[in-house]
Amino acid sequence: MSTVREPSSTAAAPEGLTVVFGASGYVGTNLVPRLVAEGRRVRAVARQRRVLAARDWAGVELAEANALEPATLPPALAGCTTAYYLVHSMAAGRDFGRLDREAARNFAQAAALAGVGRIIYLGGLVPAGADSEHLVSRAESGDMLRSTPVPVTEIRAGIIVGPGSAAYEVMRDLVYHLPLMVTPKWV
Repeated sequence: MSTVREPSSTAAAPEGLTVVFGASGYVGTNLVPRLVAEGRRVRAVARQRRVLAARDWAGVELAEANALEPATLPPALAGCTTAYYLVHSMAAGRDFGRLDREAARNFAQAAALAGVGRIIYLGGLVPAGADSEHLVSRAESGDMLRSTPVPVTEIRAGIIVGPGSAAYEVMRDLVYHLPLMVTPKWV
């Protein structure tokens, strides 16, 4: 008689360090505790370490780096086996598409030099013929990340809505401040 072993919920997590680059954003803020709960070693990275320190994540290493400043990347990626790339530059205003491409290229090159085993990138759904600078820059960021030998898993998502996400905040502000809103026919 053979015995089938059920997978244990306390099974050992994969070895290695997981870096969440862009950990101060909505997705990163939710991803870091999830990875820790799975038993992973996590380094959370953002442009401002103090923002991450306010999250008070137990057992999470905090680091400061900026993908637009290549010299800051090697310490953030040192010893990393998996890197989540959750960076975008829309808040930078004009020219954010160029900044997105530059940041992704810098990150990919630094990840390759650091020996990162895989980059996981959260991009956006990009329909054929898209001409929105935001959507095009999401696709181009993925292209830049794939420009080195480091394997990339690209997850493409539509709008991400949840308390604290940019989309949620915009919708909430519209509801609170506009008693009536006239929209174009395509809406």
